Amino acid sequence: MEQAPVIFIVNGNTYSLSAGDTQAIRAISAEDRRQLIALLEAVKEQERLSQAAVQAAANQVGIGPGATLTSAPASPSPERLGGGDVDALMARLIMEEKRNKKPPISSGSLYKWLGVTLALVVLLVVIL
Repeated sequence: MEQAPVIFIVNGNTYSLSAGDTQAIRAISAEDRRQLIALLEAVKEQERLSQAAVQAAANQVGIGPGATLTSAPASPSPERLGGGDVDALMARLIMEEKRNKKPPISSGSLYKWLGVTLALVVLLVVIL
């Protein structure tokens, strides 16, 4: 599956790049390339911090391997969760809730209980 090109502006210059377009990548000026690399490193760091914040929040509510309610947050600094982080956390919480939810009553089980109740009523009517 081919990804759509990313269009961005650096220092007033507009670029349209995709991972496989090496000529467009080479066409970026050296100064713009350095700024873009610095920006992508900052994005990478924020992604790492947001993943740590999601994991810490999940650990606090008891989701995850070896998680306890008293575990300390793994995030190096207390940061607010972003929109994507909240969505990821909510998805994990929903999956955990679905996993812990009791299954609904099956029709076979319903018929069994109905039969037992009917048999008890008939038995009580015969006895009395």
